[in-house]
Amino acid sequence: MPRERLFLGIDLGTSGIRIGILDDTGRRRGVLGQAWPAGQSLNPSTWLRHALRLIAQVRQRWPSTEIAAIAIDGTSGTTFLCDTTSGRPLTPVLAYNDGRATSEAAALAAGGLAEGAASGPYGGPAKLLWLTRHCAPPAGAGVTAQAPWLTGILLGHHRLMDEHNALKLGFEGTWTQVLREKPLAARLPRVVPAATPLGSLCRPFTRRLGLRWAPLIVAGTTDSTAAFLALGSLPVGCGVSSLGSTLVLKIESARPISVPEFGIYSHRLTKTWLVGGASNSGAAVLAHYFDRPTLARLSATLPLATSPRLDYYPLLAPGERFPLNDPRLAPRLSPRPKDDRLFLQGLFEGLAAIEARGYALLARYGAPRLQRVVTTGGGAANGAWRAIREQALKVPVSLAADLPAALGAARLARAGWLKTR
Repeated sequence: MPRERLFLGIDLGTSGIRIGILDDTGRRRGVLGQAWPAGQSLNPSTWLRHALRLIAQVRQRWPSTEIAAIAIDGTSGTTFLCDTTSGRPLTPVLAYNDGRATSEAAALAAGGLAEGAASGPYGGPAKLLWLTRHCAPPAGAGVTAQAPWLTGILLGHHRLMDEHNALKLGFEGTWTQVLREKPLAARLPRVVPAATPLGSLCRPFTRRLGLRWAPLIVAGTTDSTAAFLALGSLPVGCGVSSLGSTLVLKIESARPISVPEFGIYSHRLTKTWLVGGASNSGAAVLAHYFDRPTLARLSATLPLATSPRLDYYPLLAPGERFPLNDPRLAPRLSPRPKDDRLFLQGLFEGLAAIEARGYALLARYGAPRLQRVVTTGGGAANGAWRAIREQALKVPVSLAADLPAALGAARLARAGWLKTR
């Protein structure tokens, strides 16, 4: 009797790692995960160590099954350089919201080379220029991102990248002009669509994990796209808001939309496009001011009948990507009321205003008009925040079932494996 096949999606998040498991029919079998050790969220060796640990746990929990395929999602725009053969990191990892490449972004803009979704200090071209200038990597170093790096480690080479992660590095059908020039062109991987079968898990990891068959490695995606895919089919006009450390908005569109000056970009799905943007604001601001028990206690008394109307723009540091694209935008978090409930409600209202402005901007440039919102991420379960968001968005807002992004990556793994049948 043939073994039951499992399809794994590995989600590399800002706070931790998860593995989603689907069976042959696409039915959910489970989700495993753990938080990153303190200060290790941008450490590639930590990503690998914990991914292997969770794959081993899958083997232990379902010993009579076969792991058929694996796909990985991670935070887009998390950029660094590595050795293209061994994968050894050769520079620091610049996080998705790292805006240090301001002078490089300004130079690109002045030269008319700021193009597409990857323009600005958060985009790949500026970050790659910064890494090249400040870290002096060897000529053979290749640019990579979080999910493509781990994918390459499992494959045994780093010559490929999925087009969703490549978008934030400067790829929209072709690499942006500045990256096509020497010496940067030599650092670029070949780009393939998400769900492309890439090859088998390399032999050292197959042996280390005690697998009888090497699973197929499939091209993955970004974390917010994986969160969208986890939800399955959605009606037209249904937005998906991911309330994680940052706020990410997505809505499915019949055509691609790219408005770099406002941080709007599009990821290609099979026959449609996923249009959206990612703000630097989000639940990380809430966590900075309130621990979880305090946040839960204060939220239980909200929303207050009288709004504080504090007009906050909640950021932890200067710089915004969407719906404003301004690397110098300062946080607006004063005055702070003495009553923490008023302060928290002001933060919620500021976040809701950013979300409403974001969806209105997407519609202005051609995305479907918002009809409802499904919410994912750690902040999705906060009822007070949801009520305030409904008032700002003027559409129904619902909490997604427990469908973490890892299950969206597992859907890609299964889709890639089916392409090989």
